[in-house]
Amino acid sequence: MRIAASVLVLLIALRVPAAAAQNYDILANSPATAIYIETDHAGNQGRQGCDWYLPGDEYLTGSPGVDIGADCIISIRVRGILNREGAVAFSGIVERAAERGHRASTLVLDSKGGDADAAISMAQLIRRSDVFSATPVVARIAEDYQSVCFSACVVLLSAAFGKELDFDIDNNPALPSRVGIHGPGQFDRQRAGYDSSAANGEILRVSRRLKDYFASIGVAEKLVDDMFAVPFDEIRLLSRDELVSYGLYSD
Repeated sequence: MRIAASVLVLLIALRVPAAAAQNYDILANSPATAIYIETDHAGNQGRQGCDWYLPGDEYLTGSPGVDIGADCIISIRVRGILNREGAVAFSGIVERAAERGHRASTLVLDSKGGDADAAISMAQLIRRSDVFSATPVVARIAEDYQSVCFSACVVLLSAAFGKELDFDIDNNPALPSRVGIHGPGQFDRQRAGYDSSAANGEILRVSRRLKDYFASIGVAEKLVDDMFAVPFDEIRLLSRDELVSYGLYSD
């Protein structure tokens, strides 16, 4: 079986309870990683040049007519499928933020998953960069009702120093939160399908890497086991109690 090297996607297609599918439209296609940066209005009173909203590429290069001030408090939004190109862009944005003295107060997520290695790289950068630790950064899911944090996105969520999450949505037991997990699958170009077998060497490698990463930040390794217990083409939405038990959330 010929497999594209290190292409481990933690979420492409899902089958979930009808209530979740209806509310989140999780079967819809998602774009590749998109990153946006905006100033935190509440945290920037009196700071010159701290009132703007920019796509990641314009934040890197500058935007005509936009005064990007130094020492601003910012919010970073990450949307779409997490991939390697997105991880590279994220690294560049964090480097530029450090150069400008910008500090992130909020990490806003809306992603159905993506490449596990990309997500881990982004999460490790969040943990080691002063851009995120100085405030420190709090993660939340975007305001749009259909916004979610599934699969590899949970790795990014785990990296934040605080979380603001919605639970028991509409008092519907099928929607305990917008955070969901499932097992990985590796794309096989020859078969044009995904291999999610436990014997897949690449999946075993990612399992070990995820466990090492979670252990380094005090998240239970059991989260990885529970992820891998959910079939690749399904999703399990996590309750508040489950998130607390894993160490992903604190009341």
